Amino acid sequence: MLQDLDSLAARISQMVKFTRQLQDERSTMQARVRTLEQERDALRDQLQRREADYSSVSDRIAAHEAELQSLHAQARATQATLETDVDRYKTECETVKHRLAATQSDASHLRLVADKAKNQIDSILMRLPGAPRE
Repeated sequence: MLQDLDSLAARISQMVKFTRQLQDERSTMQARVRTLEQERDALRDQLQRREADYSSVSDRIAAHEAELQSLHAQARATQATLETDVDRYKTECETVKHRLAATQSDASHLRLVADKAKNQIDSILMRLPGAPRE
């Protein structure tokens, strides 16, 4: 019977030792779980910050793209207006050139007529009695 008690005491001692070992392992595992939960929380926070940054950057990109589209539309409208102005000014320039050429032609013709009239007047004046002779 004493032998049975010794055997039982040895078994209980082994069980206590095994229980303590399991408790130590449990404590280690719990510490590991807490560390992993902290890492998970830190990674979750980091992910949320990155998602917020991504969302912010996406919003800015969208705003820039909208602004760029608006600027392109304004540039196209301005270019169309300028091209219309250029065409109008070219037409006006051609009209003015034609009018200048006509005016120059008229002026040249008037000079010829004026010279001819002057010569005729001089000729008439020379034929008048009492006109000085050259």
